[in-house]
Amino acid sequence: MGSDSIRGLTPRRLASAAITAGLASLAVASACWAGTLPPQLGANLLRDYISPAMQEFRDSARDLMAAVDLYCARPAQSSSMAVAKEFATLVGAWSHIEFLRFGPMMNENRYERIQFWPDPRGVVLRQVQAVLNGKQDLPDSEGLAKLSVAPQGLPALEYVLYREHGLLSGQAAGRERSCRFAGAITGNLAAIGEALTTEWRADSEFGRQFVQPAPDRALYRSRQEVASEALKALSTGLQFGQTVKLQPVLGRDAAGATPRRAPFWRSGLAAMSQRAAIEGMRGFYLAGAYQYGDDEQWVDESVRNELQRAAEGFGRLPSPWDQAVNSDDGYRQLQLIALILKNAKSVVDEHMAPAFGVRIGFNALDGD
Repeated sequence: MGSDSIRGLTPRRLASAAITAGLASLAVASACWAGTLPPQLGANLLRDYISPAMQEFRDSARDLMAAVDLYCARPAQSSSMAVAKEFATLVGAWSHIEFLRFGPMMNENRYERIQFWPDPRGVVLRQVQAVLNGKQDLPDSEGLAKLSVAPQGLPALEYVLYREHGLLSGQAAGRERSCRFAGAITGNLAAIGEALTTEWRADSEFGRQFVQPAPDRALYRSRQEVASEALKALSTGLQFGQTVKLQPVLGRDAAGATPRRAPFWRSGLAAMSQRAAIEGMRGFYLAGAYQYGDDEQWVDESVRNELQRAAEGFGRLPSPWDQAVNSDDGYRQLQLIALILKNAKSVVDEHMAPAFGVRIGFNALDGD
């Protein structure tokens, strides 16, 4: 795949930089392979997963924007529960696409603008508090899009909604300012969703090259390069789920577990978002309709089953999240999920990729 395919990518200061900037490229293996890539692999992935998932994100952002507007304009006629429901829907929709870190997602810093996480230095918190406290001008959605990526996305909105005395608490501090800020963030997310949906259309410049690779294309010259992109996204998503989302929460042992190192812990959506991410990766894998050779059928079954087991594992966790992490049963279940994700990545890297003539190189997260 040519260098133009990562046009718009900027270094991520935290873990996502290690993924997007540090991933070695996937190359076509020189050896023969037994699997057969579907003639319309890119079309399968775009039509049956990517495009509908991008539309889901866009529509969910619009719905949340409308719910926030109604709640802020007529609080007596609107429930905070409606906003919370739409926020959860949007988090789920985002989790379905967060692993698709290539093409339109990487243009204009869209990934970081949607979710600047992990954030060990608390950049989101500082910048959002500065706006809420009046130390920084309160932008509208268009102005927000021109600022730092940190206060633009879901972590910032989660804090505005769910912090102590947050907008959904019923005792919101600075309600008017919080409403305006929440409106700006949701409007920004809706605009990003519209851009993603448009650029992932089959007839867009990027979509055409993904769906119809050709030797004279700048981005994808063959089905093999489309497959490389897809497997890279899947492999990295699995590793991100294990090493960045789960492992810091688990620590070295149960005594060192830290529930608040998970994404979306403040809103109580930590388990749901991680389950949705795994379900998204499984849906993306199934959309590829990969055709394995007889000796590799077990690989297909393994990828399907491992992702299903991991997703179901999150569904069996006790609630709330803190209890899931701090209970013996919950901690063991999370350990098992981490092992399943690690195994699924190994199957993708060591068996699925060679079956289709793709070699996955060094990942900058491997040494973490």
